[in-house]
Amino acid sequence: MKRVGILMFLFLTLAMTVAGCAPSGDSEKKEGREIDYTVVEPGKLPEELLRTIEENKQKEIRMTYLDGEDMYLVRGYGEQKTGGYSIAVAGCTETESTILFDTRLLGPTQEEGLSKDPSYPCLVVKIEARDKEVMIR
Repeated sequence: MKRVGILMFLFLTLAMTVAGCAPSGDSEKKEGREIDYTVVEPGKLPEELLRTIEENKQKEIRMTYLDGEDMYLVRGYGEQKTGGYSIAVAGCTETESTILFDTRLLGPTQEEGLSKDPSYPCLVVKIEARDKEVMIR
């Protein structure tokens, strides 16, 4: 009888622990909703923005640029010792008051054929302009 009581206690404790760890529907609201964006090639950027990126490419860049109804989100990773780097968008979301643009720097995949010259990985995406605080990571 004692064993049954202990087993019931352990089962109930486990059940309450698992239920307490279940994700709530609110987690999506906190993260925000995805925003449609377009990756913009350097040749299609507004001249002033392209000039600003070029002048600051040696250091990390996190900036926005408004051009009419378009907002450009810029993430540059500064000087890297070789070529072969790329940037992936980890997310572009918005909440009621904030836009979050999250990126990751991806290193070279192979040693052979890499440029020995420094590179300046930078990614620019275009979204519809919004009057919200922007966080770029």
